Amino acid sequence: MKRIRNTFAFAASLCCAAMLFAILPTPAKSQDLGGLIEQLGVKELARDYLRPGVDAVGYSINSGYSHTARVDSVFHIWLGAKVISTYIPEADRVFTAKLPSLLVSQGYPSEFQTATVVGGSGTTVVSDQSSNPPIEFPGGTGLNAFMMAMPQISVGPLLGTDLILRGLPPSRFDDKVGKFSFYGAGIKHELTHYLDVPFDLAVVGGYQVFAIGEVVDGTSLAGMLQASTMFGGLTLFGGIGYESYNIDISYTYVSTDPAIPDEPVTLNFERRNLRFSFGGALSLFSLIDLTAEYSFGIQDNLAIGFGLTL
Repeated sequence: MKRIRNTFAFAASLCCAAMLFAILPTPAKSQDLGGLIEQLGVKELARDYLRPGVDAVGYSINSGYSHTARVDSVFHIWLGAKVISTYIPEADRVFTAKLPSLLVSQGYPSEFQTATVVGGSGTTVVSDQSSNPPIEFPGGTGLNAFMMAMPQISVGPLLGTDLILRGLPPSRFDDKVGKFSFYGAGIKHELTHYLDVPFDLAVVGGYQVFAIGEVVDGTSLAGMLQASTMFGGLTLFGGIGYESYNIDISYTYVSTDPAIPDEPVTLNFERRNLRFSFGGALSLFSLIDLTAEYSFGIQDNLAIGFGLTL
Protein backbone atom coordinates (compact mmCIF):
# COMPACT_ATOMS: atom_id res chain seq x y z
CA MET A 1 0.00 0.00 0.00
CA LYS A 2 1.13 3.54 -0.62
CA ARG A 3 2.06 6.04 2.06
CA ILE A 4 2.96 9.71 1.68
CA ARG A 5 6.12 10.87 3.36
CA ASN A 6 5.82 14.21 5.12
CA THR A 7 2.06 13.74 5.11
CA PHE A 8 -0.18 16.73 4.53
CA ALA A 9 -3.96 16.67 4.60
CA PHE A 10 -4.30 18.23 1.13
CA ALA A 11 -2.24 15.38 -0.35
CA ALA A 12 -4.27 12.58 1.21
CA SER A 13 -5.98 11.80 -2.08
CA LEU A 14 -2.85 10.35 -3.51
CA CYS A 15 -3.71 7.05 -1.83
CA CYS A 16 -5.97 6.63 -4.87
CA ALA A 17 -2.91 5.43 -6.73
CA ALA A 18 -2.42 2.55 -4.32
CA MET A 19 -6.06 1.50 -4.32
CA LEU A 20 -6.23 1.49 -8.09
CA PHE A 21 -2.86 -0.24 -8.33
CA ALA A 22 -4.03 -3.02 -6.04
CA ILE A 23 -6.74 -4.22 -8.43
CA LEU A 24 -4.75 -4.06 -11.65
CA PRO A 25 -3.95 -7.21 -13.62
CA THR A 26 -0.41 -8.48 -12.95
CA PRO A 27 0.99 -7.40 -16.37
CA ALA A 28 0.00 -3.80 -15.72
CA LYS A 29 1.73 -3.86 -12.34
CA SER A 30 5.04 -4.72 -13.92
CA GLN A 31 5.46 -1.37 -15.67
CA ASP A 32 7.20 1.67 -14.17
CA LEU A 33 5.19 3.92 -11.88
CA GLY A 34 5.32 6.95 -14.16
CA GLY A 35 3.72 5.03 -17.00
CA LEU A 36 1.21 3.46 -14.66
CA ILE A 37 0.08 6.81 -13.30
CA GLU A 38 -0.43 8.16 -16.79
CA GLN A 39 -2.35 5.03 -17.82
CA LEU A 40 -4.66 5.14 -14.83
CA GLY A 41 -5.30 8.87 -14.94
CA VAL A 42 -4.41 9.01 -11.24
CA LYS A 43 -2.88 12.46 -11.66
CA GLU A 44 -6.16 13.83 -13.00
CA LEU A 45 -8.13 12.25 -10.17
CA ALA A 46 -5.73 13.65 -7.59
CA ARG A 47 -5.68 17.05 -9.29
CA ASP A 48 -9.48 17.32 -9.29
CA TYR A 49 -9.58 16.16 -5.68
CA LEU A 50 -6.99 18.70 -4.52
CA ARG A 51 -7.99 21.71 -6.64
CA PRO A 52 -10.35 23.47 -4.14
CA GLY A 53 -7.75 23.29 -1.37
CA VAL A 54 -5.00 24.54 -3.65
CA ASP A 55 -7.23 27.41 -4.85
CA ALA A 56 -7.84 28.46 -1.24
CA VAL A 57 -4.08 28.64 -0.59
CA GLY A 58 -3.31 30.47 -3.84
CA TYR A 59 -6.17 32.96 -3.43
CA SER A 60 -5.30 33.69 0.20
CA ILE A 61 -1.64 34.42 -0.44
CA ASN A 62 -2.51 37.22 -2.90
CA SER A 63 -4.73 39.05 -0.39
CA GLY A 64 -4.29 42.15 1.74
CA TYR A 65 -1.43 43.98 0.02
CA SER A 66 -2.84 47.48 0.50
CA HIS A 67 -5.71 49.24 2.27
CA THR A 68 -5.31 52.69 0.69
CA ALA A 69 -4.24 54.03 -2.69
CA ARG A 70 -2.59 57.00 -1.02
CA VAL A 71 1.20 57.23 -0.73
CA ASP A 72 2.16 59.86 1.85
CA SER A 73 4.61 62.51 0.68
CA VAL A 74 6.66 62.30 3.90
CA PHE A 75 8.68 59.32 5.11
CA HIS A 76 6.50 56.70 6.76
CA ILE A 77 6.47 53.08 7.90
CA TRP A 78 3.42 50.86 8.31
CA LEU A 79 4.01 47.82 10.47
CA GLY A 80 1.24 45.29 11.06
CA ALA A 81 -0.43 42.07 9.99
CA LYS A 82 -3.45 40.88 8.04
CA VAL A 83 -5.46 37.79 9.00
CA ILE A 84 -6.97 36.13 5.92
CA SER A 85 -9.97 33.80 5.92
CA THR A 86 -10.86 32.28 2.53
CA TYR A 87 -14.25 30.60 2.40
CA ILE A 88 -14.79 27.24 0.71
CA PRO A 89 -17.85 27.23 -1.63
CA GLU A 90 -20.30 24.36 -1.17
CA ALA A 91 -19.85 23.41 -4.82
CA ASP A 92 -16.15 22.77 -4.18
CA ARG A 93 -16.86 19.95 -1.71
CA VAL A 94 -17.51 17.32 -4.38
CA PHE A 95 -16.22 16.58 -7.87
CA THR A 96 -17.07 14.15 -10.65
CA ALA A 97 -14.42 11.44 -10.78
CA LYS A 98 -13.89 9.71 -14.12
CA LEU A 99 -12.26 6.31 -14.07
CA PRO A 100 -9.99 5.17 -16.91
CA SER A 101 -11.19 2.61 -19.44
CA LEU A 102 -8.92 -0.02 -17.89
CA LEU A 103 -11.01 0.02 -14.72
CA VAL A 104 -14.34 0.52 -16.47
CA SER A 105 -13.64 -2.67 -18.44
CA GLN A 106 -13.38 -4.47 -15.09
CA GLY A 107 -16.92 -3.51 -14.14
CA TYR A 108 -16.40 -0.23 -12.28
CA PRO A 109 -18.56 2.84 -13.10
CA SER A 110 -17.13 5.27 -15.63
CA GLU A 111 -17.88 8.31 -13.45
CA PHE A 112 -19.36 9.19 -10.07
CA GLN A 113 -19.36 12.00 -7.51
CA THR A 114 -17.04 11.90 -4.51
CA ALA A 115 -15.53 14.27 -1.96
CA THR A 116 -12.77 16.76 -2.67
CA VAL A 117 -10.04 17.48 -0.13
CA VAL A 118 -12.35 20.00 1.62
CA GLY A 119 -15.43 17.76 1.44
CA GLY A 120 -16.94 15.04 3.60
CA SER A 121 -16.92 11.27 3.18
CA GLY A 122 -15.47 9.67 0.09
CA THR A 123 -17.44 7.39 -2.24
CA THR A 124 -17.01 3.63 -2.41
CA VAL A 125 -17.42 2.22 -5.90
CA VAL A 126 -18.24 -1.41 -6.57
CA SER A 127 -17.49 -3.52 -9.63
CA ASP A 128 -20.24 -5.61 -11.21
CA GLN A 129 -17.65 -8.37 -11.35
CA SER A 130 -17.70 -10.04 -7.94
CA SER A 131 -14.02 -11.00 -8.12
CA ASN A 132 -12.96 -7.34 -8.01
CA PRO A 133 -12.81 -5.57 -4.63
CA PRO A 134 -14.62 -2.27 -3.90
CA ILE A 135 -12.56 0.92 -4.20
CA GLU A 136 -12.98 3.42 -1.38
CA PHE A 137 -12.04 6.92 -2.45
CA PRO A 138 -10.63 9.26 0.22
CA GLY A 139 -12.83 11.69 2.11
CA GLY A 140 -11.98 15.31 2.77
CA THR A 141 -10.92 17.43 5.71
CA GLY A 142 -14.32 19.14 6.08
CA LEU A 143 -12.46 22.46 5.97
CA ASN A 144 -14.88 25.42 5.89
CA ALA A 145 -12.25 28.13 5.46
CA PHE A 146 -8.51 28.42 4.96
CA MET A 147 -6.96 30.86 7.47
CA MET A 148 -3.53 32.44 7.66
CA ALA A 149 -1.76 35.48 9.14
CA MET A 150 0.39 37.78 7.01
CA PRO A 151 2.91 40.05 8.79
CA GLN A 152 3.69 43.04 6.60
CA ILE A 153 5.75 46.22 6.54
CA SER A 154 5.43 49.12 4.09
CA VAL A 155 8.09 51.80 3.72
CA GLY A 156 8.04 54.97 1.60
CA PRO A 157 7.94 57.13 -0.28
CA LEU A 158 10.42 56.71 -3.11
CA LEU A 159 9.24 58.65 -6.17
CA GLY A 160 5.63 58.24 -5.09
CA THR A 161 6.09 54.54 -4.35
CA ASP A 162 5.81 52.38 -1.23
CA LEU A 163 7.86 49.20 -0.84
CA ILE A 164 5.87 46.31 0.68
CA LEU A 165 7.63 43.40 2.43
CA ARG A 166 5.80 40.31 3.73
CA GLY A 167 6.94 37.13 5.39
CA LEU A 168 6.21 34.38 7.89
CA PRO A 169 8.36 31.55 9.29
CA PRO A 170 6.78 28.07 9.35
CA SER A 171 3.59 28.45 11.41
CA ARG A 172 0.57 26.24 12.05
CA PHE A 173 -2.90 27.85 11.90
CA ASP A 174 -4.96 24.69 11.41
CA ASP A 175 -4.05 21.06 12.12
CA LYS A 176 -5.86 20.08 8.91
CA VAL A 177 -3.42 22.15 6.86
CA GLY A 178 0.01 21.93 8.50
CA LYS A 179 2.83 24.46 8.80
CA PHE A 180 2.64 27.35 6.36
CA SER A 181 5.48 29.75 5.46
CA PHE A 182 5.99 32.49 2.89
CA TYR A 183 7.99 35.56 1.93
CA GLY A 184 7.52 38.18 -0.74
CA ALA A 185 7.72 41.79 -1.82
CA GLY A 186 5.56 44.30 -3.63
CA ILE A 187 5.21 47.93 -4.58
CA LYS A 188 2.42 50.51 -4.54
CA HIS A 189 2.79 53.47 -6.90
CA GLU A 190 0.35 56.37 -6.67
CA LEU A 191 -1.06 57.59 -9.99
CA THR A 192 -2.93 60.59 -8.61
CA HIS A 193 0.14 62.78 -9.28
CA TYR A 194 -0.46 62.38 -13.01
CA LEU A 195 -4.28 62.59 -13.02
CA ASP A 196 -6.85 65.17 -12.01
CA VAL A 197 -9.30 62.93 -10.14
CA PRO A 198 -11.24 63.51 -6.88
CA PHE A 199 -9.82 60.35 -5.25
CA ASP A 200 -6.51 58.56 -4.80
CA LEU A 201 -5.49 56.01 -7.41
CA ALA A 202 -2.59 53.55 -7.37
CA VAL A 203 -1.22 50.40 -8.95
CA VAL A 204 -0.20 47.61 -6.57
CA GLY A 205 1.84 44.55 -7.45
CA GLY A 206 3.64 41.77 -5.65
CA TYR A 207 5.46 38.45 -5.92
CA GLN A 208 5.62 35.73 -3.24
CA VAL A 209 7.10 32.32 -2.57
CA PHE A 210 5.34 29.97 -0.13
CA ALA A 211 5.36 26.42 1.20
CA ILE A 212 3.28 24.06 3.32
CA GLY A 213 5.49 21.56 5.08
CA GLU A 214 7.79 19.74 2.66
CA VAL A 215 5.00 18.70 0.30
CA VAL A 216 3.60 21.95 -1.14
CA ASP A 217 5.67 24.68 -2.82
CA GLY A 218 4.34 27.63 -4.77
CA THR A 219 4.81 31.10 -6.19
CA SER A 220 2.26 33.85 -6.77
CA LEU A 221 2.07 37.08 -8.75
CA ALA A 222 -0.59 39.75 -8.31
CA GLY A 223 -1.39 43.18 -9.68
CA MET A 224 -4.26 45.53 -8.83
CA LEU A 225 -5.60 48.96 -9.72
CA GLN A 226 -6.80 50.45 -6.44
CA ALA A 227 -8.82 53.58 -5.66
CA SER A 228 -9.55 55.14 -2.27
CA THR A 229 -11.01 58.21 -0.64
CA MET A 230 -10.80 59.63 2.88
CA PHE A 231 -13.49 60.93 5.24
CA GLY A 232 -11.57 62.18 8.26
CA GLY A 233 -9.95 59.11 9.83
CA LEU A 234 -11.89 56.67 7.67
CA THR A 235 -10.59 55.45 4.32
CA LEU A 236 -12.83 53.58 1.87
CA PHE A 237 -11.12 51.65 -0.91
CA GLY A 238 -11.79 49.23 -3.74
CA GLY A 239 -9.97 47.67 -6.64
CA ILE A 240 -9.79 45.21 -9.48
CA GLY A 241 -6.81 42.95 -9.96
CA TYR A 242 -5.34 40.12 -12.00
CA GLU A 243 -3.39 37.39 -10.27
CA SER A 244 -1.80 34.02 -10.77
CA TYR A 245 -0.23 31.21 -8.82
CA ASN A 246 1.81 28.13 -9.56
CA ILE A 247 1.79 25.33 -6.97
CA ASP A 248 3.57 21.96 -6.92
CA ILE A 249 2.51 19.12 -4.64
CA SER A 250 5.26 16.50 -4.38
CA TYR A 251 5.16 13.13 -2.70
CA THR A 252 6.93 9.77 -2.75
CA TYR A 253 5.14 6.60 -3.76
CA VAL A 254 6.17 3.73 -1.46
CA SER A 255 4.89 0.25 -2.29
CA THR A 256 4.87 -2.84 -0.09
CA ASP A 257 5.96 -4.78 -3.16
CA PRO A 258 9.80 -4.92 -2.93
CA ALA A 259 9.99 -5.24 -6.72
CA ILE A 260 8.58 -1.72 -7.12
CA PRO A 261 11.09 1.03 -6.22
CA ASP A 262 10.12 4.22 -4.40
CA GLU A 263 9.45 6.99 -6.88
CA PRO A 264 8.75 10.74 -6.51
CA VAL A 265 5.61 12.13 -8.15
CA THR A 266 4.68 15.82 -8.58
CA LEU A 267 1.32 17.44 -9.33
CA ASN A 268 1.37 20.97 -10.75
CA PHE A 269 -1.47 23.50 -10.40
CA GLU A 270 -1.74 26.84 -12.18
CA ARG A 271 -4.47 29.45 -11.95
CA ARG A 272 -5.05 32.92 -13.38
CA ASN A 273 -8.08 34.93 -12.35
CA LEU A 274 -9.59 38.35 -11.67
CA ARG A 275 -10.08 39.67 -8.15
CA PHE A 276 -12.51 42.38 -7.02
CA SER A 277 -12.20 43.90 -3.57
CA PHE A 278 -13.57 46.63 -1.36
CA GLY A 279 -13.07 47.65 2.26
CA GLY A 280 -12.27 50.29 4.81
CA ALA A 281 -9.49 51.42 7.12
CA LEU A 282 -9.94 53.36 10.35
CA SER A 283 -7.04 55.46 11.65
CA LEU A 284 -7.00 56.15 15.40
CA PHE A 285 -4.80 58.95 16.79
CA SER A 286 -2.89 58.99 13.46
CA LEU A 287 -1.06 55.93 14.77
CA ILE A 288 -3.27 52.82 14.92
CA ASP A 289 -4.90 51.39 11.81
CA LEU A 290 -7.78 48.89 11.78
CA THR A 291 -8.57 47.48 8.35
CA ALA A 292 -11.12 45.19 6.75
CA GLU A 293 -11.24 44.03 3.12
CA TYR A 294 -13.60 41.66 1.32
CA SER A 295 -12.51 40.09 -1.97
CA PHE A 296 -14.33 37.88 -4.42
CA GLY A 297 -13.15 35.90 -7.43
CA ILE A 298 -12.70 32.12 -7.73
CA GLN A 299 -13.33 32.10 -3.98
CA ASP A 300 -14.31 34.80 -1.47
CA ASN A 301 -12.24 35.94 1.46
CA LEU A 302 -12.06 38.44 4.29
CA ALA A 303 -8.86 40.17 5.42
CA ILE A 304 -8.79 41.85 8.84
CA GLY A 305 -5.73 43.94 9.67
CA PHE A 306 -4.08 45.76 12.54
CA GLY A 307 -1.06 48.02 12.20
CA LEU A 308 0.88 51.05 13.32
CA THR A 309 1.78 54.04 11.14
CA LEU A 310 5.16 55.41 12.23
